[in-house]
Amino acid sequence: MTVSARPVQANGTIVVVREKVTSAGANGMASVRSGTVYVDTVSGGIHGGAELLRPEAVPTIQARIMSVPAEIAAPSPQGPPLTDLVLDPAGGLTVSAELPGAPGSQATMRMNAGDAGSALSDYGRQVLEQLNAAPAPRPATAPALRHVNCDLVPCAALTYDDGPDARTTPQLLAILAEKKAHATFFMTGSNAAANPSIAKQVAQAGHAIGNHTFSHPNLTKLSPPAVKTEIERTDAAIASATGSIPTMMRPPYGAADAPVQAAVGKPLMLWAVDSLDWQSKNPAVFVPKVLKEIAPGAMVLMHDVQPTTIAGQQELITALQSQGYQLVSVPQLFEDVPLVPGHVYRSRPARQ
Repeated sequence: MTVSARPVQANGTIVVVREKVTSAGANGMASVRSGTVYVDTVSGGIHGGAELLRPEAVPTIQARIMSVPAEIAAPSPQGPPLTDLVLDPAGGLTVSAELPGAPGSQATMRMNAGDAGSALSDYGRQVLEQLNAAPAPRPATAPALRHVNCDLVPCAALTYDDGPDARTTPQLLAILAEKKAHATFFMTGSNAAANPSIAKQVAQAGHAIGNHTFSHPNLTKLSPPAVKTEIERTDAAIASATGSIPTMMRPPYGAADAPVQAAVGKPLMLWAVDSLDWQSKNPAVFVPKVLKEIAPGAMVLMHDVQPTTIAGQQELITALQSQGYQLVSVPQLFEDVPLVPGHVYRSRPARQ
């Protein structure tokens, strides 16, 4: 038995992989089976090629493909199973199948866009839309980040978890723009996938974006492969929206043990100041807490999905800037500091 797999199509959020199995029996008879798998890199959904078709369209296609090499195909009351279907961006469909009664013989048929279009299921039309999706541009319009020497001036990094949110994140972006402050957004993959245009706005405004897992689990409760899946799905969602893959991550709840640190494959950026904004939901409580605990080089934890957090940002940012703090992104804060995948960071280390 020989098994092979190779990508045959990729665009938007869809990657198409063809799997082929060639088997040879002791009697010398060979058989060939092939199939295509459609993978959504954001949702993680996996679909077989047959799901591209409406069920009622299958018998007609089976009959057509059996007639391709008529001199080879043996009569069969049932057509070959349709598992190998490749849809191209132009709407054409290529179908391959092993012929019943003729082991080792495989026929391939191509349908034009008109014929294929009438046979596609709702899922097939969704795939076609993704195959024609324009690639997400890199945020070339992002303003250049100013250089700040955080060894010479007091710096702090305001960080916001759990977004992006369609209502509150744009409000925060407007405040940051007005105050000329940079920040870092640790996004969940599910919210980035649900609000790609907002994620793109964050990137284009020059703010940094980090990986905060796809579904916000406690990573210490997951196996290493499951941790990697959370990270990879989030990378894919953020890259689809912004054109860039995050280089850093923040574990939900700050939960990270040795297996998690080894599995994430990125530096773990935690925090030195926890505003507890989600707990108090009151700027009169969390703003003084941050101002009391802040120190040069600190990362501050907040959440841009909380309306009450947004309500306190004008006051907080104004107070920090009046104290001389430069509000920078996490990459700016750690400029010239080598960040090691798997290591935990809470603030910029003081220069010795």
